[in-house]
Amino acid sequence: MRIADLSPEQRPRERLLAGHGEELSEADLLALLWGSGQRGRSAVELAQEILSRSGGLSGVMGLGLQEWIGMPGLGPARACQLWAAQELCRRCQRGAAKPRITSPRNAGSYLMTRCQGWTEERFGLLALNAKGDLLAERILSQGTSTGTLISPREFFREALRYGATSALAFHNHPSGDPSPSREDVQLTHRLRAAGESLGVPLADHVILGRESYHSFRAAEGWDRT
Repeated sequence: MRIADLSPEQRPRERLLAGHGEELSEADLLALLWGSGQRGRSAVELAQEILSRSGGLSGVMGLGLQEWIGMPGLGPARACQLWAAQELCRRCQRGAAKPRITSPRNAGSYLMTRCQGWTEERFGLLALNAKGDLLAERILSQGTSTGTLISPREFFREALRYGATSALAFHNHPSGDPSPSREDVQLTHRLRAAGESLGVPLADHVILGRESYHSFRAAEGWDRT
């Protein structure tokens, strides 16, 4: 049977098995992860709709579990499969190269690539050693498109768990504007005070926007105090 004669459901799989994997589209690859369509639509058609709703592949890679569950044609089981594939990619990326975070520019460049496609606010931690090497990266809180909260106790408990000698806080603004809110400023000052009392200084608090970031360390001149 020729590939052209196959059904839409079969074509990505058969093309892959025939040695044409590099020719598959992003929709084809996404469709292969769950294999079948729903209600008269092929898996590829469902994948194309998900890519369109998410703003492309970078948006898809930033989807949270609840966002996957809300996508057309996906129930909890398929959503969990897709989230697990994302998490494997993230862990592979983290394990491939451990960055050294020694400046706001290092932190901003590293984190801006991590938050692409996030549509809800997430608050995270970079646990660092004395040289600035990344020991661990954790998302501590995930909220809606309007905000999420974290306490200094939760933040530094996780930093100490990884043996950090300093800890960097980060979160994104789904609006795309990284300008700090009054709550962001207050939380940063609380985190700095808690870190000083614990002997694990706050290295920075970076707010991530769509195209730029805000570093409290740079903006407030922490290195000059």
